[in-house]
Amino acid sequence: MEMSRRSLILGSAALASVPVFAAADRSRVAASRKVIQDLLAANAVPALSIAVARRGQILWAEAFGQADLELNVPATPTHRFRLGSVSKVITATLAAQLAAQGVVDLDAGISRYLPDLPAQHHATTLRQLLTHRGGIRHYADKDEAATAPGPIDRRTYLSNADILAVFINDPLIAQPGEGPNYSTFGYTLASLVLEAAAKTPFLELIQREIATPLSLASLSADAPKSLVPNRVSGYDTGDEVREDLPSFVGKFANAPQNNPAYKWAGGGLLATPTDLARFGAAHLAPGALSAAALKTLFTVYTQRTDRSPPLGLGWRIDTDASNRPRWHHAGGQDGARASLVVYPEPGLSIAFATNVTATPGDVLVPSAKIADAWQ
Repeated sequence: MEMSRRSLILGSAALASVPVFAAADRSRVAASRKVIQDLLAANAVPALSIAVARRGQILWAEAFGQADLELNVPATPTHRFRLGSVSKVITATLAAQLAAQGVVDLDAGISRYLPDLPAQHHATTLRQLLTHRGGIRHYADKDEAATAPGPIDRRTYLSNADILAVFINDPLIAQPGEGPNYSTFGYTLASLVLEAAAKTPFLELIQREIATPLSLASLSADAPKSLVPNRVSGYDTGDEVREDLPSFVGKFANAPQNNPAYKWAGGGLLATPTDLARFGAAHLAPGALSAAALKTLFTVYTQRTDRSPPLGLGWRIDTDASNRPRWHHAGGQDGARASLVVYPEPGLSIAFATNVTATPGDVLVPSAKIADAWQ
């Protein structure tokens, strides 16, 4: 099969099949690799995978390091990484698509779809939940308590009732419509509303409305007990582990296995950065995503605060240091760091992910430097 001159799908161990580049692309790849090499030199990262897309076409995809340290498995662009909170923009896009289809009303009280919710949530809307204005709390110390039912990431969730029990009866931290106050649980509630409105389980909606029409074969749930092809192993840095366990020796430690079933919508999805870049690029013009959905996603609903940039539906909407408009979201969790940045004016989508907890901290500056290389 002939490979496009404008694509590079190259893993760390795949040096036998190097594609041909136009001269301009060769220099752009070299400049981009320098950004990643500098990032890796400054951060302890077992594996990093990155992709750059322009309006549906992958310009460059490459992986560095080890997907599994114990088995000495080199990372490739086909490896799936945990997306963390980047899952939120995928959920927001699902909601915008369903709203454009008339399946759900973003401004109706969610009791229309879930009538048995506590009264404090009846008038809350999906638009509020997806812009962090639902008044629902984020994580709290009690979520990590060792007493029954145990830490939130180690529990078993057999039903939506088990999931809602985590937060639904807790006092609101603000009145619906106020904020924004960042909340992964707000996205959990939004996903259950979407399920009820569409009469379809949330993960099936993701496949039907997002993964299939956008050809994102790697997009799936990070189900801990399932055998998921090409899922990377997750790690903590040794320095982080030594804060609690001074005798630990090593640069990396296995991250704990988590069950994100309570937060598929806000932090529980997997994908390759290549598919994540494709997802971002799909937002640059109507196509599989409708014009109505795109308008809903990128209308600014909140003003900048000291805790939050302006928000569209799920997406953070602002400008970089060069005053270029961008849409973005990042995620960090045990064994993962992910980033998606879309630059609408040059039509670039830049996605990368690592398999180490919350590292690197800054994902926006490297993405801006890579945008410089491809603009």
